[in-house]
Amino acid sequence: MEGNYNQTEFVREYNAACGKLFREERVRRGVSLREAASGLLSKTALEKMESGETGWRKLTGDILFQRMGILPDYFEMVASGDEMERWRLREDICLLVPDRVGEAKERIMQYRRKYPKREALEEQFLCKVEFFLLWKDREAKGGTGELLAGEELLSMAEAAVSCTVPDGWLNERRTFLLAPSELEAILLVGAGQFACGRMEEAWEVQSFVWNYPEKRQWKKRMAVQIKPQAALLGMELALREEDSRKAFEFAREALELLRGNACHCYLLPLLEQMGRISGEGFSEGDWLYLRGADEFRDIFKRIYHMSGYPENRVWQGISVENTREAGITLKMLRKFAGKPLDKAVFDDDGIIVTRRQLEKIESGAHKPSYTNYQRLVHRYGKLGGWMIPMLETDSIEVLELRQEISSQIGFCQWDKVEAGMERLRQKVDIAYPRVRQELLFFEAIILLERKGELEKSLELLQKALHVTVPEWEGKDAKWWVFQREEIIIASNILDIYREMGKLAEAKEWCEAICFSMEQQKDRTNIMHTGYAILMEVLDNYLGELRLYEEAIDVSKKAVSNYLKQPRIGTLDRAYYRIAWNTYEAASGSAQQDKRLQKQWRGGF
Repeated sequence: MEGNYNQTEFVREYNAACGKLFREERVRRGVSLREAASGLLSKTALEKMESGETGWRKLTGDILFQRMGILPDYFEMVASGDEMERWRLREDICLLVPDRVGEAKERIMQYRRKYPKREALEEQFLCKVEFFLLWKDREAKGGTGELLAGEELLSMAEAAVSCTVPDGWLNERRTFLLAPSELEAILLVGAGQFACGRMEEAWEVQSFVWNYPEKRQWKKRMAVQIKPQAALLGMELALREEDSRKAFEFAREALELLRGNACHCYLLPLLEQMGRISGEGFSEGDWLYLRGADEFRDIFKRIYHMSGYPENRVWQGISVENTREAGITLKMLRKFAGKPLDKAVFDDDGIIVTRRQLEKIESGAHKPSYTNYQRLVHRYGKLGGWMIPMLETDSIEVLELRQEISSQIGFCQWDKVEAGMERLRQKVDIAYPRVRQELLFFEAIILLERKGELEKSLELLQKALHVTVPEWEGKDAKWWVFQREEIIIASNILDIYREMGKLAEAKEWCEAICFSMEQQKDRTNIMHTGYAILMEVLDNYLGELRLYEEAIDVSKKAVSNYLKQPRIGTLDRAYYRIAWNTYEAASGSAQQDKRLQKQWRGGF
C-alpha cells in the first residue's frame, strides 16, 4: 500500500465522518438542528450524531440526508447486522404487498413481535403497508361498505404521517423538511380523502406532494423517488373527474422522469393506469405516446414474469446497495489477514474484544462499538473509513462532479471528461489516498478507451488499486472486502488481462472479485454498487473461453439482481448479452439452434 498517508484520514471514525458531512451541508443550507431533526429524533440526539458522539444509524441517517434533498448513495456506509436484518425483513414485506395479502399481514405481525422497540420510521413503514393492504381489501369487496372503509383508510394514513411529521405540514406558512418516504405517507392521506369522496382536500394534498421536489430544488435523481406516486394519485383524481388530459400530463411527466433516471419504482402501476386513458381528442403524437406506453407495459410484464419478480410491490425509503454489514466485513478482513479468532482480538493497545464477542459480531448477533470496529479494521490492514473514495475532502458538489465525469466516460465524451477532471483537481486535495486513487483510475480509463494503450492503462490501474488495497502476495485475495471503486478498478484489470490473452491472470482476478461480492450480499441478498461493471467484464471473459451457456446464466442472474434495485440502467445491456451469447451458443449445431432459438429471439 502506498505510504505518506495523511493520518487524519485514519483517525476519523465512520460515524463522525457521516455526521461531519451532514453538519456541513445542513449549515451551508441554513437548516437548523430542530428543523432537520423534527419528528425523527431530538435536537440533542442529532447534535450527538453530527459530532460522532453517538452512532450514525443507517435508516435515520439516510432519511436525514434525504430531507435535505441529498441521496446517500453517494457514499459507502456500514451498518450493524441488526439494521441489515431489519431492512431484509422489510424488503420481504415489500415484495408481498399489495398482491399477496395474507402472507404480507403475517410478515407484518412477525416484524412487530420480533422488534417491539422500533424507530418511528419503521412504524411509519408498517402503517403504510397496512394501508395498502386495506385498500386492496376495499377493492376486492367491490365497494361494499366503501364509505366506512374510506374513513378507516384516512385514519390509518394520518397515523402513518404522524409517526415522523408534525401537525401543520399542509400549511404553507410553516416549513417542514420531508423525505420521499414521508411524502409518500402524506399522499396516502390524499388517497384516504379520495376514498371518502373529499375530492377538493385530496387535490390539495396531491398538489402539495407533486410540487414539493421543485419547491425544494431537488435534483431529478431525488424527485423520482416520489413523483410517480404523486402522479398515480393525480391520475386517479383526474380520471374520476373525467379529465383525461390532466391524467395524461401527470403520467407523461412521471414516466419521463422514470425513463431519464432508469428507475422502475411504481413503473408498472403507472403504465397500467395510463391504459385507462382513452386518448379521445388527443393529438396524434399524444395518442401514439399512450399506445407506446401499452407496449412498454407489456414488455415489463414479460421481464418481471421471466425473472420471477412481482409485478406490483411497494418500495422502502432507503436502499442498501451502498451499505456493508459490519460483521461480515470484519470476518472477511480477518480471513484475508490470515488471523485466527484468538489472534485477532487484540492490538498494540491490548484486548479489543473477547473471542466470544468477536464470534457474535461476525455472525451479526452483536454490533461492535465504533471504536472497536476501527481497531479491528486497522488490525486487519484495512485503513480509513468505508465511504466513497472522495469523502475525506468532499462536498456534495464534488461528489456530483465525480458522478458527472463517470457518466461522460460512459458516453466517451473525452473532452468533457478531461475538463471535468481539471475542475475536480481544483476542488480536492490530491494528498488524500482515495482522491489520488480516483484520479489515477480516470487517467487509466482515458488511456484504455481513448488511446487503446493496454499496458500503460494496466500499470495505472494496478497503481490505483493499491492506493487502498495492500499487496496480497501470500494471502487469499478473495477475502478482501472490495469497495465500490476497488470493484470497478479490479474489473477493468481483469478485462485488460483478457484482452492481452492472459487468461490465467484474468481467471484469478475474476474468482477473487466474484467471491468477495457474493460474501458481502449474505444478509441482504443485494449486490453492491460496481456489480454491473463486473458482470459485463465477466461476460467478456466467459465469451473468450467460448463458455456461452455459462455466460447466459451469469447474465440471467444479473437481471434478477438488477430488478431488486430501484435503478435498472444496465438491464438492457444484460438482455443484449443474453441474446448475443444465445446466438453464439446456438451456432454450434442444428440441435442447439433449435433448443435456443426461442430464447435468442426473446432476448433480442
